[in-house]
Amino acid sequence: MSFQTISMEALDNFQLDEHGRLYWKGEAVILEKKLTLQTYQIILLTLGTLGALLSGIHPFGQSFGWW
Repeated sequence: MSFQTISMEALDNFQLDEHGRLYWKGEAVILEKKLTLQTYQIILLTLGTLGALLSGIHPFGQSFGWW
């Protein structure tokens, strides 16, 4: 991946509309991209989060003699 510098003349190609969206030579510039997870990924994420939470709660509860 090579980088190029932007000249002062090229900066004139940037535009903003009334809602603050950025355009380059009249075309919208994508500044964000949404992430979509599949069902099995959500299940794995939930299980991983639950495991991490329980691994933190267990020593805390054991130090207070709850179990």
